[in-house]
Amino acid sequence: MKIKQFEDPKTFKDEVYDYLLKNEAKNNLPIGIINQMLEYDRYPDAFLAAVYEEELIGVYVMTPPHALILTCTKGREIDVHQKMIHYLLEKKISIPGVVAEKNCAIHFAGQWEQITGKPFQTKMQQRIYDLHQVTDIPLSEGEFILANRKDIDLVANWIIGFVEDTGEGEITPEDAQKRAVEMIEKEESVYLWKVGGVPVSMARRARHTEKGCSVNFVYTPDAYRKKGYGSSVVKSLSLKLLEKYDFCTLYTDLNYPTSNKIYMEIGYQPVCDSVHIEFA
Repeated sequence: MKIKQFEDPKTFKDEVYDYLLKNEAKNNLPIGIINQMLEYDRYPDAFLAAVYEEELIGVYVMTPPHALILTCTKGREIDVHQKMIHYLLEKKISIPGVVAEKNCAIHFAGQWEQITGKPFQTKMQQRIYDLHQVTDIPLSEGEFILANRKDIDLVANWIIGFVEDTGEGEITPEDAQKRAVEMIEKEESVYLWKVGGVPVSMARRARHTEKGCSVNFVYTPDAYRKKGYGSSVVKSLSLKLLEKYDFCTLYTDLNYPTSNKIYMEIGYQPVCDSVHIEFA
């Protein structure tokens, strides 16, 4: 068993892409990040590695300060993770945690604790969904609008609200502003649901895979919740994405059953459970 670390994302993609595409919806996160690295020149300090035993059996992607993303062949989790953990320790590569399909992540965390003696805790129980056809549910009042420059301050504030609600970490107002500018001006990826010209909810076209595209940053401020605005913006964005892609994907937090129920009403179906684990 050997590990190969990559500096060039193009070479990495050539090496691992077909392996990841075997489970395209489940692997939407590492696939999407690889594509973002190449298309937007993002994550210059990313950790990219693959594990081989005659053939490819594990793929690891990390964009500091975020968690290490794991993908490995079923039944080989313990062997592959042991090899990678020893490699990370030898190279003095720090990891704050892992994100992966549930069994894969739990196997890694167990080996991490056994080898390093450091405990771990579950940060978020997640579920990956995909959608191939939107169900015929009614939209709320309002209209679906692409965000523009005038919306940058609003979207920056909503990014902060989203991060606070999801507990995904911390973001400064400056970083939120920078992210909003990038998403609106460079990517043109943020969509708003407006009622009477007033923005009430948002969703974003996120990373794409070969045949699919993800939806994220779904956020509705407290004052506008329970009115169907979030469902309307997600349904509208999903319909737009299906004009170009075969399917859409998204991650949910299983601690919020209402949002999971809403996505399933739109037509999203569970692919697998995922978990975000933090290390002490």
